[in-house]
Amino acid sequence: MVRSQEGPLLMKKNLLIIFFSIILFSLQGQSFKGGVRLGFSSSQISGDELAGFNKFGAYTGIFTNFPISKNMQWKIQAELNFIMKGSSMFLRANADNEVPNQYILTMLYTETPFLVKYSPKPWVELELGPAINFLFYSHEKDSNGKIPARQRFRIFELAGIGGISFIVKENFGINLRYSNSLLPVRIPDGNHSQYRMRYKQFNSVLTCSLFYQF
Repeated sequence: MVRSQEGPLLMKKNLLIIFFSIILFSLQGQSFKGGVRLGFSSSQISGDELAGFNKFGAYTGIFTNFPISKNMQWKIQAELNFIMKGSSMFLRANADNEVPNQYILTMLYTETPFLVKYSPKPWVELELGPAINFLFYSHEKDSNGKIPARQRFRIFELAGIGGISFIVKENFGINLRYSNSLLPVRIPDGNHSQYRMRYKQFNSVLTCSLFYQF
């Protein structure tokens, strides 16, 4: 299990930056907008010899955006989110009510995307850009409990994000995204167990969220 003091401190700093940015942008003019989102994530770890987006978790955060074109079709959006990632096997008990192949990896990140958004229609937005993420908690276990002697996870994660938003009614919308880490999630050292680590491991995540923009 990893508990880093750097993660929570960075999360608090980023949170303050986003809040102050939203306030500043609101004071400067109505062209700047902010909002909140709430949804869920579905993730997997490529390279862990499992398959499927079987790890479900929370996805929530705040954002601010501003137009970069006169026709309002192009925008820049900055966010600060909390997201749960990881990997899991479907837990199927045998005849003795045991779960011999249990495996669960839980990873909690702060996510700070910087996205370019394009609106081909007033009710739809396409988005693409990088995200700078920080791991502040991880826990890995199987049917025997916590898995010891594993390669450490990286605290810093650089990811790419692509998505689409649908404006449902006035300031409300639905956002769908796919993100993938651009660096392996573990730090290779050659000294620890290679269990479920035949290949380099990367986070792959699908998210669905409702958002309100004010």
